Amino acid sequence: MTNADFEARLARIRQTTQYPAPPTPTGRPNSSPPRTYRDRLDRALAAAAAAGITEKDCFPPAMRALSAMGIPVRPLHFKSVTSLFLFGLCLGLGIFGGVLWLLSSGIVPTPERGALVTVIRFGWPGVFITSLCIGAAFAFVIRRQAARAGLPRWQDL
Repeated sequence: MTNADFEARLARIRQTTQYPAPPTPTGRPNSSPPRTYRDRLDRALAAAAAAGITEKDCFPPAMRALSAMGIPVRPLHFKSVTSLFLFGLCLGLGIFGGVLWLLSSGIVPTPERGALVTVIRFGWPGVFITSLCIGAAFAFVIRRQAARAGLPRWQDL
């Protein structure tokens, strides 16, 4: 991509993320707010792209599939801290809890040594604590990226 093409694309992205009217005293723009989920999603992805966050980082393939099915899903960097924490918690429970369940159910032979033995030794309390830590770290990292990039809140799009 040539420099001129890049500059033209960057100008288009910046143009789509700017509001046409100055904000009102309440802080909301004078222009009408987006009427549909798709409008907000387009504005969010354009703002993330202008901030240097790729679409794959902001809106992973699983979220894109849910959105294509008609389920309104916010991009990761526009979710609340609680939502991000719960997502990370479920992710940790799904992965580590699933491994623990497989190993303790007898479906898969129990290893005698290695990292999987540690999961068995931790048990369900250890899996839950590990998942809590994953959820907290996930929420912290994503919100920090959004704050550094200066992304607007979902409600302000």
